[in-house]
Amino acid sequence: MLWHGFCYIKLALKTFRTHIVSTCTFYTLIQRYPVMDAQRNKIIQLACERFKQYGIRSVSIDDLCHELGMSKKTFYVYFKQKDELVLAVLHTIHETHSTNIEHTFSGKSTLECVRQIMDFMQSFSDVHQEPPFAYDLQKYYPDIYREHIDKVRRITRDFITSHIEQGIAEGVYRNDLDIEMCSIFFVLMQQAYIQNINHVHNVSPKRVATFTIDSFLRTVLSEEGLRQVDQMRKQN
Repeated sequence: MLWHGFCYIKLALKTFRTHIVSTCTFYTLIQRYPVMDAQRNKIIQLACERFKQYGIRSVSIDDLCHELGMSKKTFYVYFKQKDELVLAVLHTIHETHSTNIEHTFSGKSTLECVRQIMDFMQSFSDVHQEPPFAYDLQKYYPDIYREHIDKVRRITRDFITSHIEQGIAEGVYRNDLDIEMCSIFFVLMQQAYIQNINHVHNVSPKRVATFTIDSFLRTVLSEEGLRQVDQMRKQN
């Protein structure tokens, strides 16, 4: 009887000790998460900058670790391989893209949004060389590239759908528009511009951008909207 009682107490102490260790480990991990997230974000941020500058293939894990003052062993705690880092960079780009759209267009009238879209197309035409990041992504990571393009298209379509609905409500856009087709048309138009601008010769990219956005606007603007946009252009 005494032996059974001793065994019971021993088991209880072991269970209690295991619980204490597990609890301490849990709280240690909780305390480490902000540090781990900060380290992971530093890797992603640097990779994003260097991939855009030099391309994915030209930037090695060794390069990133050296610049960050980090061992490869530490790097592999966050990313098991380079593909995972590429995906994390793209996820960050998508989040930034969505945030920028929200920040740029939220709470603005349709005409103000139109002005922003026109300015974007004009500024985009100034950097019409295909960046090495996009080239490497398409050539060496075709599956990831396709997912990336699909994600960008969805983000753009969602924005254009919301924008068209707002424009119709404000009387700037025609009320008989097929909104779904308008969003698809805009994405296709944008994609055609991006893919072919390097092959257009003897015409400035800015001129092509102006014609492209003008063609879209004249498809969707109401008579009143066209008058307002023309007036806005004259003021500029």
